[in-house]
Amino acid sequence: MQLRKFYCPVARNETEQVRQLQRTLYRTAKQWKAVKFYSLYDKVWRRDVLREAWQQGKENRGAPGVDGETIEGIVSRGEEEGMLSRLQQQLRAKTYRFQAVRRVDIPKPKGGTRPLGIATVEDRVVQTAMKLVLEPIFEADFHPCSYGYRRQRDAKMASRAIRNDLYQGAWGVVEIDFRSYCTTIPHDKLIILIKQRVVDGSMLRLIKQSLTVGIAYEGKVEPMTVGVRQGSPISPLYSNIYLNLLDQVWHQRGYPKKLGATLHRYADDAILIGRKSGAHALEAFEAIASRMG
Repeated sequence: MQLRKFYCPVARNETEQVRQLQRTLYRTAKQWKAVKFYSLYDKVWRRDVLREAWQQGKENRGAPGVDGETIEGIVSRGEEEGMLSRLQQQLRAKTYRFQAVRRVDIPKPKGGTRPLGIATVEDRVVQTAMKLVLEPIFEADFHPCSYGYRRQRDAKMASRAIRNDLYQGAWGVVEIDFRSYCTTIPHDKLIILIKQRVVDGSMLRLIKQSLTVGIAYEGKVEPMTVGVRQGSPISPLYSNIYLNLLDQVWHQRGYPKKLGATLHRYADDAILIGRKSGAHALEAFEAIASRMG
């Protein structure tokens, strides 16, 4: 039996509309480094953006949140359009509230555990919609030395860049890993960085709400006062926004030339390839990171 593929013109057109929105936001942010965005919240509840966020959520799958709802359940009951309409109405009326995330502890390969926050399906859709709107703006500001969780960049590109750098007369490497990075990002400092581009009050309130949502663990719900949740669709973007400051300061101070140390970063893992004292490079790196908290 021959299988035929059927394509939905509406879905395809909406995906292109979202891509066009992202290209416009990126070009605007790239062209004008000081521009601030006053109207973003209305883009989050656009039907095409919410539908694209839902499609990405279906592809990523994921476990249920505190409400026990699954992607498969929503699809099997034919409730996709109803859910998107409800989210659109609540976001438009500014009545949407994130639910607590379900915490699970994932074993690490080298021992210990990593806390993973699993949001509800609806919350993941909204956070992905936020990411679709915010990511192009901040992507325009991210430094080329960063490779983690960025579109059209990956670990292989980072490996090639590091290898090529090593061939340029390097004699030493400083390997750096931030301890508990995601769970220690200061919210107040992160918001300051976000406000350098985003001044839409409604969008900022939604961002703050996504940062402070409660964590459900062992029968208790505790508010999150610091850090971002690993497992959230938008957390990698928040993490990159914060560490981009480190990338920018490193290069603005001319450390690649002054200290003979080039920086390559993948999320919270970094490598300094040195041509001078590795100790001096590490000391300078630590000074920046300590001031960032």
